[in-house]
Amino acid sequence: MNVAEDPRYHIRVDPDDVGRYVIVVGDRGRVERVAKYLESPVKVGENREYLTVTGMLKGEKVSVMSTGMGAPAMEIALNELATTNAKVVIRVGTSGALQTNLKLGNAVIATASVRRDGTTVQYLPPEFPAVADFKVVEYLVKAAEDIGHTYHTGIVYSTDSYYGRLFDPEAHGRYIQTLAKAGVLVVEMEVGALFVVGKVVGLKTGAILTVREELTEEGEYIQAGEKYEEGLEKSIKTAVRAIEMMIEDGWY
Repeated sequence: MNVAEDPRYHIRVDPDDVGRYVIVVGDRGRVERVAKYLESPVKVGENREYLTVTGMLKGEKVSVMSTGMGAPAMEIALNELATTNAKVVIRVGTSGALQTNLKLGNAVIATASVRRDGTTVQYLPPEFPAVADFKVVEYLVKAAEDIGHTYHTGIVYSTDSYYGRLFDPEAHGRYIQTLAKAGVLVVEMEVGALFVVGKVVGLKTGAILTVREELTEEGEYIQAGEKYEEGLEKSIKTAVRAIEMMIEDGWY
């Protein structure tokens, strides 16, 4: 494939159909869940894991796109979004807690990521930090406070493997304990790529993650449920409110 001939080969959207502000989610099913907060949402692209809907928010075009799971899929989405009108990309995702003070449904607004993926090293060495755009973080924090969503800010751990932890539980456990001791908040799979690739292609990026797995003091996990669903809805509202604030301030 000659990428120059079709710079949006995977996401299959017209560049003018994408707004300056884009919310990305992993699950295609969450696109509609976000788009319901937009005026007159319309599907503008659908191919593979990439479903894109665009609507209006405070007179501005805003888009929602699913990216599937993992860093490679995120990397493709960002490179191709960068050839559209997109300027700001916020991920609304889920995560597993590494700290016992994080409760089901709480939000984690990521400031940086531990890059343990195979995608971003294709761009930059591991020493290059994966960090969010400061202004995007600031808007997400203000928005969470505005709607009354319980949030935490800090570093997240981005991994490429969902089941790899089962292959050698002892080695994985030691690694996770080290991260937790250093204050890393949650584990997830896309934020490292979002921050690094976003930086490379010139997009302002941020992420708000809902705690789907709560870690008890006994080291057991409590998963999903009503509190998680309520928290996820608040995280969606937070991302939408953050974009509203950006539009009101004329930021990007």
